[in-house]
Order: sequence, then structure tokens, then C-alpha cells
Amino acid sequence: MGSKRFSFTTRFVLLFGALLLAANIAMGYMVFTQSWTAMRELINKSMLDVVKSAAGSIDGDKLGALTEDDVDGPVFRDIAKQLLVFQTSTDIHFIYAVKQVDDNTFVFTVDPDPVDPGEFGEEVLMTPALVSAATGVPTVDKEHAADEWGDFYSAYSPVFDSSGKIAGIVGVDFDAAWYEQQLNKYTISIAALTIGSVLIGSTTVVFITNRVRKRFKELDEGLSDLSHDVDVLMSEVRGCDGSEVVNDKDTEGHSEPETDELEVLDRKIRAMQTEMGAYLKYLRQQAYIDSLTGVESSTAYHELTSSLETKIGEGAADFWVAVFDLNSLKQINDTYGHEIGDKYIQASARSISTGFADARTFRIGGDEFVVVAEGYDQELMNEGLARMEESVSDFNEGERPCAQMLALSSGATGFEADKDKSYKEVFARADQIMYANKQEYYRTVGDRRRHG
Repeated sequence: MGSKRFSFTTRFVLLFGALLLAANIAMGYMVFTQSWTAMRELINKSMLDVVKSAAGSIDGDKLGALTEDDVDGPVFRDIAKQLLVFQTSTDIHFIYAVKQVDDNTFVFTVDPDPVDPGEFGEEVLMTPALVSAATGVPTVDKEHAADEWGDFYSAYSPVFDSSGKIAGIVGVDFDAAWYEQQLNKYTISIAALTIGSVLIGSTTVVFITNRVRKRFKELDEGLSDLSHDVDVLMSEVRGCDGSEVVNDKDTEGHSEPETDELEVLDRKIRAMQTEMGAYLKYLRQQAYIDSLTGVESSTAYHELTSSLETKIGEGAADFWVAVFDLNSLKQINDTYGHEIGDKYIQASARSISTGFADARTFRIGGDEFVVVAEGYDQELMNEGLARMEESVSDFNEGERPCAQMLALSSGATGFEADKDKSYKEVFARADQIMYANKQEYYRTVGDRRRHG
């Protein structure tokens, strides 16, 4: 009689186990999908940072005025050199400048590739991102495209002239295999963790379900045996004297199914959620830290500048900007090799961070650094620069990697609410001071073009 009731309970336990397993798989799939999407957005953002920086370094008036007669001329070569700086310092496969000649046609203006450059006026494959950039919006293509040069993911950013019109477009191509490798590099560990989580959860669900089913089966069999024994006993009693006996048995001795396995499962799920959250936080942090120097990356820098623009608009901005550039890096690289050059870049980052430990230090280019110090005044900035110079001196007086002295050009200025309308205005002043400081340095040590 109890058998039918417990069969239903057993089916319910199996159904609950199946639903829990399905939910665990769905959660794993959702976490993996969201993580994959987040990684792709981070890679695309890095691509946009590169192309926007490259576009920002080009003089729009000069680019817009280029004609076929200017090919290999000084202006053409200068723009090509600017573009090559980004190609050699990043994972770009190709970088080039194009212009729009009609609604459906874009052509090359400057392609600095030394092996197989696109010729001036040669048509460029039109993609959605290129069309978007032609309207003034920097964009990354969602799908890779193939042309005679290969299979690429591309990003485009407009270049504006002094009148605010689009003078041209800078494009960067990232090899499709490289793009997918970067995406897989970040997601493979997430996939492994997700699969491991699903496997652990599945094993746990199966274990708990089997334990519960076994326990209910034991209870069912025990109650069935007890019921049979009682029926036999009642039959014997009635057979002996014909009396009617009232069955007043209790089942107090039967225990309830144990629930400790469910508690273990709950702890495991919570532990996995915590571990997954910590890992996603780690991946995000990696995208915001420069791998060579350990200071904040250009991605973090652009987020901060956007925040400062908002504060400027709200009238709540209070900050100083200091721009730094490593002197003679080209000479170090040419004479001692890029590995030694990287050590000087790292030493520069340490010295700047030492001087401005309570501010934020960013590496925004090969040997370019920016410090953004909120709440600073002239005195605090001077103290930070002095600490930085002291750290540079300590490096030079110690065991340097080569004979070259470490030297940094710097420029610093503060936000002035009565005249600064944007962060770019403050940065431009600091950069101008830094450039003048660099010119003074090279007047002392020699021609900049020979030293970098």
C-alpha cells in the first residue's frame, strides 16, 4: 500500500535532480557566453583605442590635402612614419589612411606597408565599420573580411581637419587568426572552469539523487515489509479468536531522509560562483594593467579621461596632468637592443610611480606615460616630480643595464576651470611643456633624430 506513494516520491526526486542538472548546465553555458562576449568587447575596445590614437596623431589638414603628386613627398612620408609607429608597437597587421570618393567607394591615400602597399587611389574593400567611420563614428567590424592581402578584422576612425570636417579615415587590420587566438586565449580557461563546474555539479547531483533514491527505496521496502508482517499478524489474530483488532501502530521509529548532501551541494555551488566571479574580476583587471610595466593601460586611461570630461561638464573637476616621455629610447634600442630598451621603459614606469604613488600612472604609448592626479596643487606636483627625479638618479647611480643614462622629459599643468572646457586642453598644455623640455634635453645631448 505504501509502495505506490513512494514510487511517486521517487519520480519527484528524479525530476528534481534532472531539473537541477539542467539548471547547472544552463548556468555554465550562460557564464561562458557572457564571459566570451565580455572578452570580445575588451579586444574590440583595445582595437578602437589603437586606431583612435593613430587617427589622433595625424594632421587632418595635411591628410586631406594629399594628392597623387604628393606620394613619396615629405608630407606623405611624415604621415606614413606616424602610422608605422603604431604598427611596430602593437599587434596591427596593416595600418593605412583612406578617403571617401563617393557613397560606395573608398580609396587608399597613405599605406606605409614596406612589402605590398596599396597604391594611392586604389579602391579599398568597403565594410560596415568603414562606412560608420565615414560618418564620424570610430567602429570595429563585427565580422572578418577577406581581400587580396588576407583575412582580417578591421577598425576605422575618422581624421578631422581644423574646420571639423572629416579629412580622411585611418584603418587598422588585425589578422583574423590573431584575433581569434586572443579571444580563445582568454576564454579557454573560462571554458575549462565552466566545464569543470558543470562536471562537478553533475557528479554531485547524480550522487545526491542516488543517495535520496536509495534512502526512499529502503524506506519503501521497510514499510512494505512492515505492512506485510502486520497483515499476517492480523490474519493470525482473527483466525485465532475471530475478534476485530484496531490497528494503532505508529511509525515514529522511521527516520526522515538526510539533507546533509543538499547542504554540501549548496556550498559547492556558492564556492564555484565565488571562484568564477574572482576569475572574471582577474581577467578584467588584466585588460586594465599594462603587461610590460605594471602601471595602468591605455584602456584605463581612456575611461578616466571620459570620467574627467563628465566632471568638467558638471563643474566638479580638480586635477593635474603630467606627461612623460623617455629620452634616447631609439639610441638604446639601436645600440643595445629592444630588450634593454624595455628595461628602461620599465625603469621609467617605476620612477614615475614612485614620484606619484598617490596618483594614477598610465602607459599610453611605447615610451609615453601620463599621470593624472586629482586634488593636487602646484606644491604637490613639484614634490612628486622631485621624488621621480630622485628615483631616476638612484637608477642611474646603480647598476644600469647599459651605459646610457635614464632621462625623462616631463610637462605638468593643472585644470583651470575658468578657461579649460575639456580634458584635451589640459593635456595639450602639459604635452607642450614636455615637448619643450625634450627639445632642451636634445639641445644638450644632440640631435633628437639620432637618439629618438
